[in-house]
Amino acid sequence: NYGSKEKYHHEYLGFNSRLDEIQAAILRVKLRYLDEEIENRRKVAQYYLENIKNERIILPKVERNESHVWHLFVIRTKNRDTLQEFLKRKGIQTQIHYPIPIHKQKAFRELYYLKLPITESVCKEILSLPISGYLNFEELSYVIKYINEFT
Repeated sequence: NYGSKEKYHHEYLGFNSRLDEIQAAILRVKLRYLDEEIENRRKVAQYYLENIKNERIILPKVERNESHVWHLFVIRTKNRDTLQEFLKRKGIQTQIHYPIPIHKQKAFRELYYLKLPITESVCKEILSLPISGYLNFEELSYVIKYINEFT
C-alpha cells in the first residue's frame, strides 16, 4: 500500500496494487460515467470557489477548471486543526491528505537534509473538504456556511 503500514507514513518505496477482478468489473461499468462524474465534481469545486468568502481560507487556484478533475478540494488555513474540529462539530467530515512532506518520509531518507520551508508550512495548513459528484446544493451550502462563519 504505497510502501506504508500506517497511512501517510511511507517507510519504503511502494505502489498500490489492490485492484482485484471484482473491482475491475465494477470499474469497467463505472468508466462509462467518468466524464459525467468529472463534470459534476467541477461544478462542485466551482461552487466552492465562488462561495467560500472567508479571509482565513486560502482557496486552490486553477487557470482552467476544465483541466482539473478535482479528486480532492484542498483549502489552506493557518488554523487548520481548529477549523477541522469546528467543522467536525457541525457534522462535516474533512481530511488531512499528505500531512508529511515527501522529503520527510522514511522512504526518501536521502532527502531528509533538504530544507523546504514552503512545503513544510503548506503541509501544516492543508485540509480537504468534502467533494463528490453527488453532493447536492443543500450539502454544499451547509459546508460553505460554516467555513464562512469560522473565525
